[in-house]
Amino acid sequence: MIVLARMATTGIYLLRGASRDLQRTARQRAVREGTTLRSVLLRGLREYAAGTWTPRPDADVSEVPRGH
Repeated sequence: MIVLARMATTGIYLLRGASRDLQRTARQRAVREGTTLRSVLLRGLREYAAGTWTPRPDADVSEVPRGH
């Protein structure tokens, strides 16, 4: 089993393979939308676990290029 996240000493969850830029951009969007990155990630996990959201099998899991 691969650990996907770990708790940093700062209390921030670090995702393996996700750049700081990606996390920062996602966090900024969450703030603009009046939520938190934690809430966004938890909702995604809940929806996936409940079977109400499934990633497309052909979806590219690499990071979105800058400017998108």
